[in-house]
Amino acid sequence: FVSTKDKNNSTEIMELARQLNFLPVDMGTLSSSRDIENIPIRLFPGWKGPVLAAVALSIFFFAYSFVRDIIHPYVKYKQSDFYKIPIEMVNQTLPTVAITLLALVYLAGQLAAAHQLYFGTKYRHFPHWLEGWLQSRKQLGLLSFFLAAVHVLYSLCLPMRRSERYLLLNTAYQQVHANVENAWNEEEVWRVEMYVSFGIMSLGLLSLLAITSIPSVHSTLNWREFSFIQVQTYYHGRRKQHCKVTSHFGR
Repeated sequence: FVSTKDKNNSTEIMELARQLNFLPVDMGTLSSSRDIENIPIRLFPGWKGPVLAAVALSIFFFAYSFVRDIIHPYVKYKQSDFYKIPIEMVNQTLPTVAITLLALVYLAGQLAAAHQLYFGTKYRHFPHWLEGWLQSRKQLGLLSFFLAAVHVLYSLCLPMRRSERYLLLNTAYQQVHANVENAWNEEEVWRVEMYVSFGIMSLGLLSLLAITSIPSVHSTLNWREFSFIQVQTYYHGRRKQHCKVTSHFGR
């Protein structure tokens, strides 16, 4: 960051910085020096927008699940399922927010490409909102990976719940009472097996995306390798995660 009263000195300093493989930023006159001094002590300045987006999406999808799976059965059938709020409702929200954030990462690039095609040049400045969106893609991707990882932990805890044990006992009692010897459901078994398989593959592909975004790993890849991993992994991973989320909400 460069701030000076002399424009000629600013040009020389910025040129010297470029020769040293730095990316100089002209901050204007000396009055902006206080802002430059405050830059190192800012607390996550690039995370405000992505975190707000993640929180807003989480509230929206959680509210939707709450109304559909808690309020609606309670109003219509007088069925109390409020025990699902701490684990099951949160676990339904996490993968949906994760895949939405991942879609936002790549949507910004598509809008930027459309902007360049529309104006017929790549040298025209992007709108301020799109520029900020493009600069927040890494944060959005890391938040997506974090939420997906937390979703895995929540899913592993589902069989440990006391409510799950009671439901299992009730199901077993109903089968004995109905004199059902074999309760095997081929369709249900296949659906759950595919659900778990797609979840594991989605997390693996999302982990690959996150790892290749690390600067030390990114620097070892050429542009074609990085583009192949980012585009192809996103495409296949999003299809698997979409199937997983659809199956999850269809339960």
